[in-house]
Amino acid sequence: MKGRRVLVFSRDPGGTNAVVPLIEPLRTRGNEVVVYGKDAALSIYRRLSMDCTDIRDAIPSGTEEETGKFVRKLGPDLIVTGTSSEDFTERHLWKAAEKAGIASFAVLDQWTNYRLRLIPEGDDPVNAGAKERELILPSFFFIMDEFARKEMCAMGIDREKLVVTGQPFFDYIRKTGNRFAAPENEKLRRELTGDQSGLIFVFASQPIASIHRQNGMAEDFWGYTEKTVLKSVTACLGKLTDELATKVTLVIRLHPKDQPDAYRDVLSTCPKSINPIVDRETDSSLLLKAADLIIGMFSMVLLEAAILKRRFISVQIGLKRENPLIFDRMGLARSILTEEELEEKLRGILNGESPGGPDLKFEFGATERIVEYVEGYK
Repeated sequence: MKGRRVLVFSRDPGGTNAVVPLIEPLRTRGNEVVVYGKDAALSIYRRLSMDCTDIRDAIPSGTEEETGKFVRKLGPDLIVTGTSSEDFTERHLWKAAEKAGIASFAVLDQWTNYRLRLIPEGDDPVNAGAKERELILPSFFFIMDEFARKEMCAMGIDREKLVVTGQPFFDYIRKTGNRFAAPENEKLRRELTGDQSGLIFVFASQPIASIHRQNGMAEDFWGYTEKTVLKSVTACLGKLTDELATKVTLVIRLHPKDQPDAYRDVLSTCPKSINPIVDRETDSSLLLKAADLIIGMFSMVLLEAAILKRRFISVQIGLKRENPLIFDRMGLARSILTEEELEEKLRGILNGESPGGPDLKFEFGATERIVEYVEGYK
């Protein structure tokens, strides 16, 4: 079916990266695609030179009622969105679509925080209880794999709403990662290390504390924050690099929601054997291909590393809930949960050990599957 008006909206970086690859293919099929964004999404669209309107210009109050009026005025034939945890715009759009009698499609970007992305405003973000209202759902979800379907079905979501397509951003990662050859990787390594030898480690930041605050949750909901994990990493690296008489360049890869000085206090105490660099501009795939190790908690960057077959570790020292890392839940790779485990792992890597990574079977070809599904939907 051709010639429809499609409203695309995203707000979070993960959701934006998941919907961006769909925009041009939908236009190529003859659809009028109108793109709206909010917060971190706007800078991503601008960086990609994509026309995008700040939805706050159209819906200043951001209320469900005003969102309904916006959808009725715009008159889309269907809506495609990402998902967000601490913002309700996507959920308001799904409800507006339902009232307008049109379909809404949400592209899921990760295997985490399913419930947090779907609860109504005012519901407890932590404890699902008997008084909890029904989750707010789109007409359909496009999801990563059967494992995500299983977990979402366990929440009571109708299996028919869950369409396994893969995740479009995974296709993009594999495609862009293959662009970079050894000379480009080595050039970046020289720039990062200042032409000195030594290993390059990347710490993938996540604004865990601030997201939890915005959702009315404890900063250390998981049992740690991004800062407690980075402190553990720098302390351990400081001890080992002194002991082994080696140097490490530690690149702090900021999340799009991070403030530029988010880690100033932690990095101010770094030992001299660690060269800290704060980065958010380098192409993510190039940075990961140039690095010797990627360290994170459960960031999308760890999934990028897996797709690019780069060595990574998940550090979640203090974890007190079910592990949010998909590799751990699938039994493919264990997160590091203690200081002792961290020291053992980093000592081995600094001494030249090269353990293999998890073998997660990614569903590639998501962009084509989603566009075909949307085009065939009547």
